[in-house]
Amino acid sequence: MHEQPSQVNHADCHPRTATCPEGTCCVRVVDLRKSFGRLEVLKGVTIEFERGKTTVVLGPSGCGKSVMLKHIVALLRPDGGEVWFNGRRMDALRGQALGQARREIGFLFQQGALFDSITVFDNVAFPLREHGWTDQRAITERVKQVLDQVGLTHTIKQWPTDLSGGQRKRVALARAIALEPSLVLYDEPTTGLDPIRSDIINELINKLKESLGITSIVVTHDLQSAFKVADWLVMLHEGQVRLQGPPDSFWISRDPIVQRFLRGEATPEELSAIWPTGGPRTMGTVFENKP
Repeated sequence: MHEQPSQVNHADCHPRTATCPEGTCCVRVVDLRKSFGRLEVLKGVTIEFERGKTTVVLGPSGCGKSVMLKHIVALLRPDGGEVWFNGRRMDALRGQALGQARREIGFLFQQGALFDSITVFDNVAFPLREHGWTDQRAITERVKQVLDQVGLTHTIKQWPTDLSGGQRKRVALARAIALEPSLVLYDEPTTGLDPIRSDIINELINKLKESLGITSIVVTHDLQSAFKVADWLVMLHEGQVRLQGPPDSFWISRDPIVQRFLRGEATPEELSAIWPTGGPRTMGTVFENKP
């Protein structure tokens, strides 16, 4: 039996849905639903993302985080519900109107998605050329500018295969902000990186918010990253919003699913699948008993 979302009470002092102050909402997803065949991934998700803030969407793998991101940029179309960005309904846009809306959104894909067959310069210049930039001097100036913002101007002539994992992510971020978007979507930005390289990405997310006023939506299961960059946290579980609120509200929540996620603990049912006779201890117990 699935545990039900906790209700608002003295311990969970923040409701599971919230409304942006008037005029400050950048993105809204309303009763968003999506299935792939018989697999129901999003089951009526409603979230509002405040302009100029960083909202982090947490949750276990498969809970619908990345699927939601792809709906915001209209890479996927919902089975039900609505997706709004800056007053435009993204799921209803087509053609030139959709292209114009997408121009205002940067997307940092999970693995960076750089083109290995072209240089760093051409990777970052790609969206500029795709959106009609033809002045080579202006393109070069903009590429240098955004590479400088991520601290990688010296890589401009290199190939993606020459870069470390962290550098590839930073070049991909430079490409994502090349068109000066008002919104940047980050899909697992620290996946595959060591803690130091992850921290650099976190600092860049904070820097872009502070220096450029960018609205950020970060999908992750990296708790250290989440609590470093988030102004607002949302947890998805089994395709629904489980809890949302300021970061501190998560630590005081009594919802067992929220607390289990924060502690990194598997459910008894999940453990029984690998310890059918009853495992002696969970990892938490091992650490607690360690001398």
